[in-house]
Amino acid sequence: MLVVATHQTEGRGQMGTKWHSEAGKNLLFSMFIQLSSFSIDRQFQLNQAVSLGLLHVLKKYIPGVQIKWPNDILADTKKIAGILIENTVSNNKIKHSIVGVGLNVNQMKFPKEIPNASSLKLLSKKDLDLDKLLLEIKESIKKSIFNLKEEQDDNFQNEYLDNLYLYKKKTSFLNEKNKEFVGKIIGVTKEGRLQIELNSKELVDFGNKEVGFIIL
Repeated sequence: MLVVATHQTEGRGQMGTKWHSEAGKNLLFSMFIQLSSFSIDRQFQLNQAVSLGLLHVLKKYIPGVQIKWPNDILADTKKIAGILIENTVSNNKIKHSIVGVGLNVNQMKFPKEIPNASSLKLLSKKDLDLDKLLLEIKESIKKSIFNLKEEQDDNFQNEYLDNLYLYKKKTSFLNEKNKEFVGKIIGVTKEGRLQIELNSKELVDFGNKEVGFIIL
């Protein structure tokens, strides 16, 4: 099942964050995915499959598209999409999931409070057909999730890391206390925690909202 909105008055992202979108300009949709007792231990692999499914389509339209851990898509360091997955779990199995996606497509201006946002039109200089793009993304995500069921998780992990923003690049981050530190991303755990190697060579795992990126 695919549910689409042309406009949201209370769009949201992970952990209560807001999602702003100009009416009729972008893609705002949710997909209902039946997983048939998918192990809860693999819920981050589901996130990877959805991210890669979306990425495969976007790369056809613009260069430099990357996944920003844990649930954003960047192009030229600008955020163009966000993903929110909510799972229904029973007996440590994911019965089904609702995959929510917000993708900036034809919007040209963004609020001052989100200066790091961009859109496919701003980057490609082309106006895109929303319906055509939606169908491409739907099929790509479906295929990616089907492959996740059939293949080994290592296949997704390797492709995910190959497309991960700042992977193995020394850069500055912010911790929970908003203090800057330097390190480099060297991986993501099976549970979806970001692995950062500090200058001291110490390896630290961070959960969502425990570390922030400094995007220049």
